[in-house]
Amino acid sequence: MAPALDDPARRDKHLFRLAYGVLALAFWVSVAGFVILLARPNHSEPLVWSKWQPKGEGLNGAHEIAQRIGPRYQSADGMQLVAVQEHGPSVQGLHLEAVGVRRLGQSGQIDPYIGLFRTDRTLIYAFCGLQTNCSIGSDTSVQEQVLRREALELSLYSFKYLKGVDQVVSLVQSVKAGGTSAVFLRKDDLRAELEHPLHETLPLQAPRIASPIAKREGKVVDALTLQNTFPAHYESLPDGDAILVLDVAAQPSS
Repeated sequence: MAPALDDPARRDKHLFRLAYGVLALAFWVSVAGFVILLARPNHSEPLVWSKWQPKGEGLNGAHEIAQRIGPRYQSADGMQLVAVQEHGPSVQGLHLEAVGVRRLGQSGQIDPYIGLFRTDRTLIYAFCGLQTNCSIGSDTSVQEQVLRREALELSLYSFKYLKGVDQVVSLVQSVKAGGTSAVFLRKDDLRAELEHPLHETLPLQAPRIASPIAKREGKVVDALTLQNTFPAHYESLPDGDAILVLDVAAQPSS
C-alpha cells in the first residue's frame, strides 16, 4: 500500500527538497550579484585630483610645477604673463629664518608680530614680469586677481604632490605698491581644496590678463587669497639671516 499523504517520512522528504531548492536559488542569486559587482566600476578607488602631476620631489618637483603652470597664464598679446622661479627659503644668499606677519599701528608705529612662521617647510615661487625689476606693465584689478589665481594653483599643486611643503610664498613685483607683494598660503588652510579634485576649485582654463575671471570662480580665488596677500619686504637679523615681513595694514580689499 502506498504511504498516506500525511506520512511523516514523506513529509520530511518533501520539506528537505523544498529547503534544498531554496538554498540553491539563494546560491545562484548571490553568484549573479557578485558578477554584477565585478562588472561595475570600482567606486572605492580614490578620486583623481588632477590629470597631471610632477614626477620629482623637492625643488625638482617645484620646477616641474612652475614650468607646467606658468605658460598657461598669458598677457593680452598671448605671451606668458610672468616667469616663475622656484627656490627654497633664501634671499640674496641669506637664509630666510621666518615669515613674520605684523600690523602697523594707527600712529605708524610697528606692533609686535601677530604671526611668526618658521620656513623649514616653506617653498617660494618668484614671479618675474617683463618690465624693469620684474614688474608687470598694466595695473588693474583683473591682473591682480589673475596673479593671485596663479599663486593659488601653484600652491595647491605643491601641497598636493610635494612632501615636506606646508607653506608657499608667491612673490610678485607690484607696480601699484612700488615694491613686492606676497601671496602667503598654508596647507592647513586649504585642506578642503586638497581633498577634492582641482577642477572643483578652479574649473576654468587659466585666463589671459585681458579677460576677467568668471564671477563664481573669482569669488573662490578672492576668498582663498585676498586676505593672504600682503606687501612684503626682507629685514636682516643680527645673526646674518633674514625674515620676510608681511604687512597686514596694507592688505588689498575686496
